[in-house]
Amino acid sequence: MIMLVFYVLLLIGLSQCREHEISINEETPIDTIIFDLNSLSSTVITYQLLESSSLLYFNSTTNLITISKRIDRDTLCPNDDQCSKCYLTIKLYDMYYYDILLLKFKINDINDNQPIFSSNTYSISLTENNMPEMKIRLSKAEDIDCLINGVQSYELTYVYHNRVIISSINVFQSQQQQQQNQTNQPFYLMYDANAELYLVINMTLDRELQDEYIFTITANDQKYTTSTKLTLTVLDVNDHNAKFSQSVYTVNISESTPIGSILIKLTAHDADSDDNARIYYSLLSIDGYKIDSNEKNDLFQLNSYTGELTLLSKLDHLDTKNIFKLIIGASDGTHNAIPALTTVYINIQTDLFDDGQSLIQITFGSNRVSKNLTEVYIAENLPNATFIAYIKSNSNLQLASHEGFFLQKLTENSFTLLTDRIYDREKRSSYNVQLRNGNLQRNFRIIVTDVNDCKPQWNSSILNIDFDQYIHLNEIIVLTLNATDDDENSLVGYRKKSTSWPQWISLLSNQLILNCTLEGNETNNDCWFYLSNGEIWLDIEAYDMHNDNFSSVIKIRLYRSSILGNDPTYLQVKRFNQYDILQWLKHEYIIMSIASLMGLLFVIATILSCIYCRRESKRKPPSILTTVTDDSSTKQKIIQTSSSEQSSSAGSLYGSEKSDNVTVETSDMYLFSPKRATLIPHPTDNLTNKLFHSIQNDLSLLTEANQQISSTRGTYV
Repeated sequence: MIMLVFYVLLLIGLSQCREHEISINEETPIDTIIFDLNSLSSTVITYQLLESSSLLYFNSTTNLITISKRIDRDTLCPNDDQCSKCYLTIKLYDMYYYDILLLKFKINDINDNQPIFSSNTYSISLTENNMPEMKIRLSKAEDIDCLINGVQSYELTYVYHNRVIISSINVFQSQQQQQQNQTNQPFYLMYDANAELYLVINMTLDRELQDEYIFTITANDQKYTTSTKLTLTVLDVNDHNAKFSQSVYTVNISESTPIGSILIKLTAHDADSDDNARIYYSLLSIDGYKIDSNEKNDLFQLNSYTGELTLLSKLDHLDTKNIFKLIIGASDGTHNAIPALTTVYINIQTDLFDDGQSLIQITFGSNRVSKNLTEVYIAENLPNATFIAYIKSNSNLQLASHEGFFLQKLTENSFTLLTDRIYDREKRSSYNVQLRNGNLQRNFRIIVTDVNDCKPQWNSSILNIDFDQYIHLNEIIVLTLNATDDDENSLVGYRKKSTSWPQWISLLSNQLILNCTLEGNETNNDCWFYLSNGEIWLDIEAYDMHNDNFSSVIKIRLYRSSILGNDPTYLQVKRFNQYDILQWLKHEYIIMSIASLMGLLFVIATILSCIYCRRESKRKPPSILTTVTDDSSTKQKIIQTSSSEQSSSAGSLYGSEKSDNVTVETSDMYLFSPKRATLIPHPTDNLTNKLFHSIQNDLSLLTEANQQISSTRGTYV
């Protein structure tokens, strides 16, 4: 035996090896015949299996090779990007030719995997003032299929200057070919020789012009598409200096102005952001005398953070000094920054109320005022009785108009001007104040400044878009959304409110993009299919970018008038009907509807069954049920009558005289009532039958005599 095994192994070792290569596709169904060994020879040959993959099965009886398990090339050969090295082998020994047959099955790749980005959103930050053509490496989409079935192209979509820009690249093109049609675009994609994806910034970013850009990157493998969102945040560089809103300010005060009064609040602005926009104020000189940063003066104090100028001492001892000139600087705190300069003139007015002269002296406190003191700025939504100005005059002071404000007397020579309502800038933005005292008159305006208190508003609650108006264009439809916000300097953003949107609809900034082109429909774009079967409703929310709690929603209806018609009433009714149908098609509504229908059918079936049984019972004639009781003992049947005629008749038969009750005992008889049932005697002896017939005849005679026997007078058992 050992020698036989040794001989067989020796033959195998010395045998030549024949090879055959067969190509099969991955994901071929299990039990599929992939090769027939009988095709190799016209002679029936027996093969002995030597080696085989567990994914293949060899039937030695039929010489057929089939697939036994799922074949996934992407799992078997994950590193074979070129699809050239993925094989399954099976080795057989040919018992006829005494050689080895090697079958190599090459696994071909099919496009069964879609590209995948590692995240749905990406964020990058870049400082402004960059050099053009800067490249930022991006995370590319991964596709585990072979290169020929992997990602073929990338597409970049964004909004620039209220215009939608779409650019695409082919990953198999050279960098020079990719850049040919994109050099004039501010942003574009580039795929280099190292298979890395880059975003090229072909412009100098300026945060003060736009501080954020939103891109949509789409990967396409000619069968599947996948998108991700990229947000580019532009970081601030301290490239702006502080600026005052006015170059000269004038403040009028009296000699009796109390110590600690805030004479004016200066405000400077810096276009930079965060720490780069933090303003520091400094008092540089008074009447040409330079003030060092550590030096204090006895008259005025400037808060370096708030810009408030405060009076430190009384001015009534300055008999000859009527005006001060202050130079104040503002800077953003950077080293060697050039400060912005402004001049503040402080006029000191004498408190006189004699010689028939009247003085109207106005101090606006911390409220912001214009250069010539003709305008004071009050924020809206402040409570009633908000302070406007402090006024010194005699008791003859009067207001020419009381609309929006009123005077409150403090002393004989002092008043405060207060608001008489809550100001709303969107309803009224200014009020004119006119103060009179004799021949003296002072005028100024109250300017109501804006507070962010309004939400964006749409022109209508529903926007109808008829696709039949664009069907002949065969191009991407771009609609500009325009919700208005009554606040000043308001920024309105837009976002999706509906739970799910079709892939062919996207929202970029304030642009609603509807891609129903033929090129878009080559993949999984099905807009015309949906529009041909009804209408589509979208919800878009417009929100205040300074406070996203302020928002409003518009419903956008996409339809084709050639299918739904143009009758507004019909469209409205059809819209609600289709909306209800879509709502009922939800999973839980289907279950509830089926359960309700089954319950209703059960109730109907029960009612029909009851009606049928009742009709059948009415069709049958009434009958008296007879009960036969068989027993081993003698059965008794008792016939009772209360009629004297019955008694006499019975007595004549059985010899009983004047008995009120006649009792007949027999072994086998049926219960009966006269003329209500036919008596069919049970088979028994002749004596019993004769007795039974005698009783029946006698009762018949009684019945004919009395016509009817009342049930109360006689009972037959």
